[in-house]
Amino acid sequence: MSSIRFFSLIIILGLMVSCNKDQAISMHWDETGCFNPWDNFITLDTFTTEAYHQGINDYLTSEGIAVNYISSELDSSKIEFCYACHCKTGKVITINIPKGDKRKLKKLSDNNQFGLAFY
Repeated sequence: MSSIRFFSLIIILGLMVSCNKDQAISMHWDETGCFNPWDNFITLDTFTTEAYHQGINDYLTSEGIAVNYISSELDSSKIEFCYACHCKTGKVITINIPKGDKRKLKKLSDNNQFGLAFY
């Protein structure tokens, strides 16, 4: 009887975990002066917030990550007053994705020499 309970518990836990993959989560990135993963996807001739978010979306889509939406806001406590590419501008990018893509998104910043990462 205990083995049946054990297998039932495993099945229930498996179903709970698989249901959570479609839930949406938000990840954040502290924008830098010129060391953002999507910088090559941004066109400066149409530099609006919408165009910037579209460049981020295009980059993430090219990496196989489904994007629900992207937003950004200024957090003045994160501004770093320096001109190096890895210095933070204070803008925090919020990327809302399916929970199942979280690992892919975090992997994009694994080999970052400045410790920049999605959180």
